[in-house]
Amino acid sequence: MQTFLPSRCLRPFVRHYWLSHNSPATTHCILPDGSIDLVVQWNGSEVASWLFGTSTEATDISLGTGNHYLGIRFRPGQARHFIDVGAHTLTDNAEEASPLLRFSLEPLWDALDGGLHGKMLDGMLQQHLHRASPAEKPIDAVVDWIERSRGSVSIAEAAGMYGKSRRQLERDFLDLVGVSPKLFASIVRFEQVTQQLRQPQLALARIALNCGFTDQSHMTNEFRRLAGCTPKQYRQQHVAFFQDGADASAQNDSFHQ
Repeated sequence: MQTFLPSRCLRPFVRHYWLSHNSPATTHCILPDGSIDLVVQWNGSEVASWLFGTSTEATDISLGTGNHYLGIRFRPGQARHFIDVGAHTLTDNAEEASPLLRFSLEPLWDALDGGLHGKMLDGMLQQHLHRASPAEKPIDAVVDWIERSRGSVSIAEAAGMYGKSRRQLERDFLDLVGVSPKLFASIVRFEQVTQQLRQPQLALARIALNCGFTDQSHMTNEFRRLAGCTPKQYRQQHVAFFQDGADASAQNDSFHQ
């Protein structure tokens, strides 16, 4: 899988674009990341588009062998500028995208086999935001704070920062992000662990300490709940993926310069 950064003006809303061309795989495991993905699937005769909400546990999805996949991974809470549905209705779920989008994907259909996918997606999203300017919400600051704190936060403190009750924070968070603030903080910390597992010289006990867990056992229990395996098993299973990820990072650096 290749990943590409969007143009700088879109980065507050989009984490990255991704492309899987002529995929030989029959399944793909989705891990919790707090994001909504817009996915376009095509082959020689058919095109389809889907919105995948954030997942709350590791989930296998079926792939069409030899199909191509192009995706937009929105930042947590930011898909709202581009879709007409609450994030919570997509959690652990996927829906046909076109009826739920605030912009048309039709300009993309005839250009899918021509390359330059990042520039095409940039153009479509920028045109949409030009027509409908995005408005910030107070919940954005809470999402940003949890991410910058690497998930090591108190929900009571988050509610205080939000200036509303814990219950109101949880309702608004579910509507815009798709999961509770407590689960989102766990997902942020889980992602920190998966990043550090890419460094084989780091011992698991050190990773647990770096990511704010009380000990390695605490990290293992939390990790297993979201990934369906232990950190040790995950590291063993994803060595090839990590190597591919390093290649993708190099491509990211060269895109949009």
